[in-house]
Amino acid sequence: MSRTLSDQILDTLKAVGVRRIYGIPGDTIDTLMESLRKDGDTEFVVCRHEENAAFMASGESRVTGGLAVAVACQGPGANNLLNGLADAASDRIPVLAITGQVESERIGSGMPQESSQLKLFDDIALFNAEARTPHNCIEMLHIAINTALTRRGLAHISIPSDVMLKPEVAYPLPIPVSSQNASIVPKDSYLDAAAAAIADSKRPAILYGAGAGSAADDVIALSEKLQAPLLHTTRSKDIIDNNHPNVLGGIGIMGNHPANHAMHEADLLIIVGCNFAWQKFYPAKTPIIKIDHNPEHLAAHVHVTHPILGSALPSVQGLLGRVESRTDTHFLEKSRKPLVKLIDDHTFKAKETKPGKPVHPAAVMAAIAECMDDDAIICGDSGSTTIWWNNVVQMKPPQRFIWSANLATLGGGMPQAIGASFAEPDRQVIMIGGDGGFQMSIQDIVTAAMYERPIKCFILNNGCYKFIEFEEASHDGNPASGTKFLNPDYAKLAEACHCKGLSVSEYSELMPAVKEALAHNGPCIVDCNVDPDALMIPPAVTAHMAANYMKSEIKSWFAPPTDEIKHLAAQAKAEAAS
Repeated sequence: MSRTLSDQILDTLKAVGVRRIYGIPGDTIDTLMESLRKDGDTEFVVCRHEENAAFMASGESRVTGGLAVAVACQGPGANNLLNGLADAASDRIPVLAITGQVESERIGSGMPQESSQLKLFDDIALFNAEARTPHNCIEMLHIAINTALTRRGLAHISIPSDVMLKPEVAYPLPIPVSSQNASIVPKDSYLDAAAAAIADSKRPAILYGAGAGSAADDVIALSEKLQAPLLHTTRSKDIIDNNHPNVLGGIGIMGNHPANHAMHEADLLIIVGCNFAWQKFYPAKTPIIKIDHNPEHLAAHVHVTHPILGSALPSVQGLLGRVESRTDTHFLEKSRKPLVKLIDDHTFKAKETKPGKPVHPAAVMAAIAECMDDDAIICGDSGSTTIWWNNVVQMKPPQRFIWSANLATLGGGMPQAIGASFAEPDRQVIMIGGDGGFQMSIQDIVTAAMYERPIKCFILNNGCYKFIEFEEASHDGNPASGTKFLNPDYAKLAEACHCKGLSVSEYSELMPAVKEALAHNGPCIVDCNVDPDALMIPPAVTAHMAANYMKSEIKSWFAPPTDEIKHLAAQAKAEAAS
């Protein structure tokens, strides 16, 4: 039997290390499905929603650093991929999306399910093209693969169904390429100017981001040499052992007060591999050294007085050889004192829950942290759950923390955990998420069961979008509205979906449930009833935010019940009567 272009596409993907593809079959990719069936080596993970397929691909690539692939048919399938792919694009995760398309001669004629897929992905894809001939298709596939791996991000190729069916063409298999080990060496003049600025400072601090991963040991060495506090973004929490005495924690709204305060008290900020976007958290007039391999980042979000265009490792090593060791630890010790108190406060919160009352979110995080493996992969969802994890738990390499950092979309945690579990089948994979985010991707619980992915999902069930309530109060001074919802029994739902289900209604049940879940050899959902009034105090409260909080409280005293609260009250009354 003659080989089709679809067979060649699969061989091309296998040549660069692709071992599985996530997606949902459909008419314009039926030929690819037949190639997968005949191949037998490449696994097809059939999902329940294309968005989750894209999240799974993102989760796999976040762990491996290699190329992951998601596929969908034309029209609705391609549209459903979009949010999960935007997550990968925003965090510069190498993912290839292959979408089917109507037959070449019918493109643009208004065929049912036809959509302009190039327009759809144009805003997020580094490479975005539609095939016209077999040779053209294979060449574009090579370009798409190289672009995703070297520029780190999303590549998309749309393939009409008739092109997929044509015979294969003469074309060599690709040689895998990657930019992960590529290095940009900074100019000596950049390093000399930065070293002079460090010499003039008395209270330097170091902010490191995900781009500092390859230079973690050298960032620690620079911190110890300068007696400089170490601050991190949420995404870079897992790069350096959080127990190191120089690490103060995270910055921004998801960080803590000690880290944010130290950043503002410093008289020099050294930023390594970090493009943190929120201007209001940066110090206003402090000189800034910024190390980044991307020149665009050197001009984004904050004024940089000493830019260093270079990769993290050679740049930090260059500074280490140019600066003098310091013995004055006053600024570091002063900055660390409030962190010690904060950790004590979180420990108290974790144990203060009274019998019969909902569990404090900090208690859930502390229990998971106490029991998780030393190489566990934690997948966070967006919202208040990630704030609690970032502030309560001390992580250390090789533990990983992955989440939708820049897109900050709800619903990514659970499918990313499935993808991470495929990538690292021998490592413990834990998902922490709120009830709102979990329900956005809930349909693929059965995918975890079907493929025996032993992920452990801990759901902080408070019956509301808690972080959105915080935003409504702090942004506009309004009481919560449109944030409450009715939840299913997640433990029973898990059992109906062939997973283990556990419920935690009070503190005494928490640790036994965590241990039982982590010991289970299959997927497990733990429904944790947490205090809906527990709120992480933001690390930097402006006068405007404080005034809005007060306004929100006063408004809530006099505001009538919102529609969703009325519906929930009626539901509770009906259930009580029955």
